[in-house]
Amino acid sequence: MLLRQLEYLVALARERHFARAAAVCYVSQPSLSAAIRRLEHELDVPIVRRGRRYEGLTPEGEMVLAWAHRILAERDGLRQELSALRGGLSGTLRLGVVPTALPAASLLTTPFCDRHPRARVALESLSSADITHGLTEFELGAAMTYLDDDALRHVRPFPLYEERYVLLTPVDGPLAGASMARLRPPPCRCAC
Repeated sequence: MLLRQLEYLVALARERHFARAAAVCYVSQPSLSAAIRRLEHELDVPIVRRGRRYEGLTPEGEMVLAWAHRILAERDGLRQELSALRGGLSGTLRLGVVPTALPAASLLTTPFCDRHPRARVALESLSSADITHGLTEFELGAAMTYLDDDALRHVRPFPLYEERYVLLTPVDGPLAGASMARLRPPPCRCAC
């Protein structure tokens, strides 16, 4: 089994299309398909459900994909540790950020880049669900997101700041003198 085969499988699962996965991996589509077939042969399990086009992964394929993510993450970790021994981090940190936190992302990325000049940061604006998926699948190295999701219990959180929202209203508007505003649901118009 080659790491390249695992990279191809991860790309195929992400892109959900053989030609797009091949393009992302800078190989021809037949080369990518052949490598995945060799992986299926080596592991003696079907990994990809094939039809006229990509139809998803088999249950065995899902298991192989989970292991592929872990193996590739361990490889990347090894590279980072070796790089640190040689004089600092290098490579690319993929940072997922919810859109509301994008203005604050530079508070993390600037000191990181100053401390590790050989490293790059790829900043991606993502939803909380996409961030959870990216962390779970080892597609992201770090993220700035909300902590109100139980799916993130497997990560180590570092609170950065608290958001506070305020309602602005015209001075002469209906809420001008109010110290508090409540949202009321619209009246029920059904035949209950």
